[in-house]
Amino acid sequence: MIKFSKFFSNLQETSWYRSFLNPVISEVRNNSTLLDIGTGSGKLIQILSNEKGVDCTGVDTNSDMLKEAKSKIKSNKIKLLEIEANKQLPFEDHSFNYVTICNVLFHLSNENIDLMLQDSKRLLKEDGKIIVLTPTGIGNIFTLTKYFFSLKNIGIFIWFYATRNRAAKWTKTNYLKEYSEKNKITYSSQIVMEGFAQLEVITV
Repeated sequence: MIKFSKFFSNLQETSWYRSFLNPVISEVRNNSTLLDIGTGSGKLIQILSNEKGVDCTGVDTNSDMLKEAKSKIKSNKIKLLEIEANKQLPFEDHSFNYVTICNVLFHLSNENIDLMLQDSKRLLKEDGKIIVLTPTGIGNIFTLTKYFFSLKNIGIFIWFYATRNRAAKWTKTNYLKEYSEKNKITYSSQIVMEGFAQLEVITV
């Protein structure tokens, strides 16, 4: 039976997953520094390094995911590191222009979300940004088929149904908006990927 890490690594190579990541890629300027939390098999940082010259660091708690990333990534501008869950990240203050968190926060408890956001803020340089990308859990099979159906994109249907309930709850709570208002930091959001994903940006 195929390992989940291999399945997810293959899924990240599909055209629909690039469509999912594109809003994040557009937010990141060329030749900047970036930390990707929950990097998985590293598709986002691979693209940013290759196409925008970004100095990327990817971290994950899953060693199998990182093995997949290491097998695909050859750039010396990319560093990969295994971390412990819910622990302070092992980087100095003000190390990065961006912290990206894709497909992660909606799986965590509120306490652990706050810990991750607090640590992310610590790591950002002046005017740095936390960029969060999450499925919305909104939409239906007909819209999904209209925009993304092909034999190579079958994985999007698995992703949609596997994440739908948690993602819809996340979208409804507006957690990051309320967090930003409470901490008096700038927040923006937009629905992307034909309604199937939400991009949220916190500027500190």
